[in-house]
Amino acid sequence: MSQGEVRQSQLITTYGPGAMVDLPDHSVVIGGLNLWNYGKENNAELIDEPRLIQKLRQTLQVPNLVLQKPPIDETGPGGIKKGGFIKSPQFPNWFVAQLDETIIFYGRRYRTRPLVKSNQLDERNRYIDINRKKHRVVPVRFVQSCPNGHLSDVNWRDFVHKGNTNCREKTLWLDEAGAGNDFAEIFVRCPKCNIRRPLSDAKQLALGDKGIPALGYCNGERPWLGSYGKERCISNSNNGGSYPNRLLVRSASNAYFPEIISAISIPKPIDKVREVLIKNLKQFEKINTLETLKLYLSIAPDHISEQLVEVNLNEIFEALESIKGGNEQRGEIEPLKVQELKALIGVIENQKENFGKNSFEAEKVDLSSKSKWFKERINRVLKVHKLREVVALLGFTRLEPVVNQIDGDPFDLGVKRASIDNKEITWLPAVENMGEGIFIGFDSSKIEAWLSDDKVQEYLSTHRDAFKIWNKEHGLSEDEFGWPGGAYLMLHSLSHLLITQAALDCGYSASSIKERIYSFSDLGYGILLYTGGSGSEGTLGGLVGLADNIELLLKKALERGKLCSNDPFCSQHKPNNQLEKRYSHGAACHSCLLIAETSCERKNEFLDRSLLVPTLEEKDAAFFD
Repeated sequence: MSQGEVRQSQLITTYGPGAMVDLPDHSVVIGGLNLWNYGKENNAELIDEPRLIQKLRQTLQVPNLVLQKPPIDETGPGGIKKGGFIKSPQFPNWFVAQLDETIIFYGRRYRTRPLVKSNQLDERNRYIDINRKKHRVVPVRFVQSCPNGHLSDVNWRDFVHKGNTNCREKTLWLDEAGAGNDFAEIFVRCPKCNIRRPLSDAKQLALGDKGIPALGYCNGERPWLGSYGKERCISNSNNGGSYPNRLLVRSASNAYFPEIISAISIPKPIDKVREVLIKNLKQFEKINTLETLKLYLSIAPDHISEQLVEVNLNEIFEALESIKGGNEQRGEIEPLKVQELKALIGVIENQKENFGKNSFEAEKVDLSSKSKWFKERINRVLKVHKLREVVALLGFTRLEPVVNQIDGDPFDLGVKRASIDNKEITWLPAVENMGEGIFIGFDSSKIEAWLSDDKVQEYLSTHRDAFKIWNKEHGLSEDEFGWPGGAYLMLHSLSHLLITQAALDCGYSASSIKERIYSFSDLGYGILLYTGGSGSEGTLGGLVGLADNIELLLKKALERGKLCSNDPFCSQHKPNNQLEKRYSHGAACHSCLLIAETSCERKNEFLDRSLLVPTLEEKDAAFFD
């Protein structure tokens, strides 16, 4: 069996459970948590981030949920592998043999290749033709899925015969004309019945001749969960029946959308205690009362007792119960971004905090020498020398991504989160990234005054109208999924310009810099730009170094936003244009504001540089006039 390797962080963001990955001779689907193996000693490393764990426990209604790092494949002395691995079932099970043959239909030349199932291949995964010649095979590009995230092979025999399964021909043929990217020019052919059917038919969800869709109805297969992963598929619109199967290209961007949630660690002194408890959790697992805790600490090894000797016994017990899920708060928990903004606003002059592994170190920049233009709009700049981001994977969706609200909490758009385990979830995979950043805080009164301007309101009305159309197309009421507001659009657009400019000035790639936008009228407004990695203890300080020249960085970024290489077309775009269907964009395109989606917290939505600076089309809505 072939083996492949991915980084731990990729198992959270790109190749998580349910994602399809190509290996040298076949393709697999990354196995669910039930197929993750942590080795003989089962040394799963826990990650502690109290605020994130608390939020996840409430979201998933799992009181004892914990976060674990993905398994690592380690090689011990003598080349003996003692680490973990992830079983990943082969998928798809249909292959295309690599033959160089052509066929002519109606005067048009087609490249034709055998379309075969895995049980037609030899032990080395090769196809043997009628002349006993062996040919290499590649996995077929097309599979089928549904809005519930289910995944299965296309029943190609049913498809080409339109449900007539009396034909016993095993080998079908795939005929492709041109570059092979036009579904109308790709045909599945049965040589015995002498029939062909274009792949474009598979894109039709309408009922066919026998009252069923071209690809039939979903049967609830979940190959990433193993042999017993199948479940019943229930549609929201088909009277409780199954969804029709939809054709899916394995490598398409809509084949896998990970649903992740992250938190920036803002440690408290009690986190020192939590760190000790997490590291030695096996010793504390059976402690359920204050009395047993007191007794254990009296006989505990020195490396444990010495770190807890000055801590109140009740505090230790509360921290232990929280880790084990025994004392979770009831009711609503403040959104993570709200908690983060409160902490960032609360940093005082030259405050530096470091609580063990959960490190956070921030320093307030003196703005007294900055210009009046700058200080009228920005009242706080922080050098975040150290920060820690914890990223956890909840599940994933296909076809449509999960949409986050302005506070970072996910919003149910009707797409169902697919499960990453075949049983009740008790843990989630997560990684921690150590890095640095810059926080820019804005004067709330200045933003509120800008928002109240009549010309700004008139311009923003097109965005509000566009969002009503967006809600309607997604089957929601006009205000069901709230428009994030003009302040968010402005801050988000500025963040993207700053990321692009910072990448030029500090040496980091733009894709390595991420953002968090804080836009709360009752709390404050701010932008956090940060970078970090899971494989190091931090970064080189290049981003923090820009803080002293933040005004120059801002001016250069705004200058970039005044003119786009796609102007006037870019600046003339209206978000409520129903022909273009770019309802979250104003003056924004790949040449000016759009960046790598790994850097953007909203997948490049809600952007408009006309809210920052005057553009060719709009002169009166800019915050930075």
